[in-house]
Order: sequence, then structure tokens, then C-alpha cells
Amino acid sequence: MVQARIGFAISALSGGALALLVGVAAAVAQEPAPEAIVDAMEKVSGTHAGKRRSGAKGVCANGEFVSTGAGTRLTTASPLQPGARVPVTARFSNGGGNPRAPDNAPAVRGLSLAFELPGNDSLEMVMINVPAFTASTLDSFMKLLASRAPDPTTGQPDAQRMAAADRENAEWAVQPNWLRANSPPPSYAAAPFFSVNSFVFQNAAGEKRHVRWTFEPVAGRAVLTPEERAARGADFLQDELRARVAQAPAEWRMMVVLPREGDPLLSATAIWPADREQVEVGVLRITGVAPAGEPGACDPVMYNPLLLPAGIEPSEDPMLPIRAPVYAVSLSRRLQ
Repeated sequence: MVQARIGFAISALSGGALALLVGVAAAVAQEPAPEAIVDAMEKVSGTHAGKRRSGAKGVCANGEFVSTGAGTRLTTASPLQPGARVPVTARFSNGGGNPRAPDNAPAVRGLSLAFELPGNDSLEMVMINVPAFTASTLDSFMKLLASRAPDPTTGQPDAQRMAAADRENAEWAVQPNWLRANSPPPSYAAAPFFSVNSFVFQNAAGEKRHVRWTFEPVAGRAVLTPEERAARGADFLQDELRARVAQAPAEWRMMVVLPREGDPLLSATAIWPADREQVEVGVLRITGVAPAGEPGACDPVMYNPLLLPAGIEPSEDPMLPIRAPVYAVSLSRRLQ
């Protein structure tokens, strides 16, 4: 069932990308862990027919990525070469599995991108507007989900159980602390988006180095005041993005962030200091947003962060390998 659904949803992808996802589907069939992870996510957020298990509330968009050419010293990846202009299928979302998640809540926002590359190259990105994930290992993530699952008798999470689990797992506080210190954005176009995981770039000389990337809004970062949060209500981000893009493209600068010696390379909960060297390698321009209530081109896209072009490799971050199988299970259930 998983392989059949995945094959249907990604039929338009290149041969190389398709081969990779067939391998992912086989891994899902052999390994029960992805099913268990999605089960745990559903216990926290419930199940909502046709919706993603993470980032359930979202909107499709489209545009292009234009390379500055500055990334060539770091990688041979085709979309970062001089003169490259690549169509992209994007999805903006709110974190979590609730399709009615309020836009004025201090919660995660997401941006996923699928680059339409020639030949057998593929590139997909999954980013959030917080520079840290909720957990650095699968074991830690599963414990987090278990602590947030509602009690069957009350239908609500057990506050004492949550507090005890939080005390034992200090890394879980990194993301919520950042969200408390940074109010929600007034627009997707006013939010930065972070890769969270590190990846490995390889240049033409064969040199490799770990990197992360950030998409910085050209319009500048902005946040809502408490009064603005109350006035905007629970649903404004998608309509705001439609109105904005109808006037002019929404733009982000892609900044490749280079760590210094000693920076944690394999922990998705570790935030790199803001003074790290950054290289502007391109500009993302969103030029269209799906109309309200209508399906968009992003709906069948899984957004697999392991779909990478030559010149970019996944790091050994332990949270990276599990993401594609989990997304595959989620996709299968969403399409049932």
C-alpha cells in the first residue's frame, strides 16, 4: 500500500528521485519504526482525513529560485551555479497536525520547497521558522510525543507527566524558549526559515564541509505585538500571502551558514551563533499562491529532505534518515 501510494504521488519526479523514494518505501515496509512514529504523532494531534500529519494547515505556492553564483566555491550543486534559474513548488504551513492551528499562536511556521531540476538531479527542502527542532534523536522525539499524548480518560495531556518529562529532557526547551522570545510573524514573507539539520557541501576540488542554510525575508523579519495578535485572529496568513504576492513577489535570500570549529554539527536542537559566516547563494521568489479552498501543485509532494543533487549530501545527523520514511507513511495515510 505504501509503495503504491508513493508511486502515484511522485510519478512526475526524475528517475533518480523515484529510485530513491522506492528505496524509502522498501525501508518503510521492512521497518516498523516509521509507522510507530506516525502513530505517536496522531495520538497527539488526532487524525484528519486528507491532511498531513505534520504541517497540516498549509497552502501551496510557486515561484523560482535564482542563483547568485556565490555558492560555487562551496558546492557543485546545479541550482547554486552561476546563471541557474529553477522553478520551485512551495508549501507554507503551520506546525503540528492540527489543520485549524491558529495563525496568531506562538508556534512553528514551515516552508517546504521542491526544485524542478533537469536530468536526474533532485532537491527538496523542509524548513521551519525556528533555528532548532524539538529533539535531537529519535528516542528523544518519541519520548516527547509520548509525554504530550492525551490521557484516555480525560482527553487532555497529563500536566504532571509533561512537567516531569520536561525536567528530564532539557533539550526540549530550546524550541519553545525561542518561540516565547519571538512573537508570531504577521506574514509568512516576514519570517526566516532554517534548515535545522546540517548538510555536507562538496565543491569542484572535492572539498567537503558541513553547512546549514537560512532563507531570510527580503522584506525583513517582523513580529506581531500582543494587540496585533488579538486583532488578526486565527486565520490570516494564507490570505495575507495571496494579497501580497498579487502585488509583487515575496522574496527570501538563501544564506548558507558556515560553522566554526566546535559548533555542534549533528544536533538539530543546537542553535549556531548568529555571527557565523554566511554566503548569499540565491534568491527565492514566490510569484503565485493557490486560491483559497482549491488544491495546489504541492499537495501530492512529499517533500523529502534527502532528495539532494550532486554536490550536497546528508550529514550524519540522526534525525535526518528517519524523516523520509515517516513522510512516506504520512503520505500513504493522507491519500487513503
